[in-house]
Amino acid sequence: MDVEASSVMDRNSQIESIVQAQEGFVKALALKLAPVPGFAGDIAQQVFLEFIEKRDKWDLAGDLKPLLATMTRNVAQRYWRERCKAMAPEMIALVEEIKNLNEREEVAWYSDEEKKALRRCLDKLPEKSKSILKMHYDLGVTSVDMAAQMQVRADAVRRALFRLRYQLRKCVEGSLSGESYA
Repeated sequence: MDVEASSVMDRNSQIESIVQAQEGFVKALALKLAPVPGFAGDIAQQVFLEFIEKRDKWDLAGDLKPLLATMTRNVAQRYWRERCKAMAPEMIALVEEIKNLNEREEVAWYSDEEKKALRRCLDKLPEKSKSILKMHYDLGVTSVDMAAQMQVRADAVRRALFRLRYQLRKCVEGSLSGESYA
């Protein structure tokens, strides 16, 4: 295999892992932006199709969420314009009203209090646990890659991540309810 073919395969593998990693984010945003919830899947699919089609234009090393968010907004608006052509004016007015109600209601995934509790709980963790979480969530390192670096099995890394998430969840819940959790 020549260098160019290997590079293309690496790039395609990178795109595939990005799509898998960002699928939940794009679907959630599409669900929020779609005028009708049933359109969200189509919108998310179109976003990834366009992302893959233009893959050579993107810098895949940086944070892709802003790019994917913009693409999702644009695809949702375009999808809505296309659907409006076949809808009755009354239906368009109804969907627009529902959309306006949703836009006024800003969703906060987590309150400031919950975020502070999570930060306090993260500060209590040992350095090794912090580094595992940082590698996985901040740097996007897969459990397989972490396992190779740490010279353990990938299943052990996944179990460690599961236990850390459980420990953090209990700590945050305890912190928010006023209990002490170590």
